[in-house]
Amino acid sequence: MKGAFITATGTGVGKTWLATALTLACVQRGKRVAAIKPIETGVDPDPIDALKLARACGNESLASAPGLYRAKEPLAPYAIEKRGGARVGSLRALAKRVRELAHDADYAIVEGVGGVLVPLDREHTIADLCALLDLQTVVVARNSLGVLSYTLTALEALRRRKISVRAIVLNHVDRSPKEDLSRTSNADVLADYFPRIPIVRVPRVQDPKDMVDAAGTLRNILKI
Repeated sequence: MKGAFITATGTGVGKTWLATALTLACVQRGKRVAAIKPIETGVDPDPIDALKLARACGNESLASAPGLYRAKEPLAPYAIEKRGGARVGSLRALAKRVRELAHDADYAIVEGVGGVLVPLDREHTIADLCALLDLQTVVVARNSLGVLSYTLTALEALRRRKISVRAIVLNHVDRSPKEDLSRTSNADVLADYFPRIPIVRVPRVQDPKDMVDAAGTLRNILKI
């Protein structure tokens, strides 16, 4: 299975926007894409992020395909399990289901949930699902104060699991009018720490349309 796994330093940093834009960029080139969000919480009643991805690739049924994890509570899956809710279950079975859904596609664009270490159960995190799927990994981060530590932590966690990162996407998603001086230096500092990993900078973004250029750049990096 070829494609990309879109993960992040945390929640609300633009993963879905990027995954949607990347899907559209591939579809516009005539590629068959399976855009899938295997795990989504806060589903009340619809898996909103999964639907955005599925519609972008022209196969809305992917959002509600059997075998994927959906839960009403806006919590990490392990937190939901501890409250007596649904368990994620076997990650190998979940990864197999993603492969089945993408079997006739040229590429799979798979979006994670939250950050790289979101607990899926007592022993596994989203990084473990990422490792099982073995797709090209992209880390999305918010370009704001604190992103240096968040990104260093995320990449260290991935490297410990022998997951290589193909690109970092640095988004300006903060709608606050307050000036954040760190935005002028975050990319340069990260480039010093990760000189072999391309850093894609995205200006102020509020929906997938603002990420068209970034998606094109990322598609070239990933060669999809």
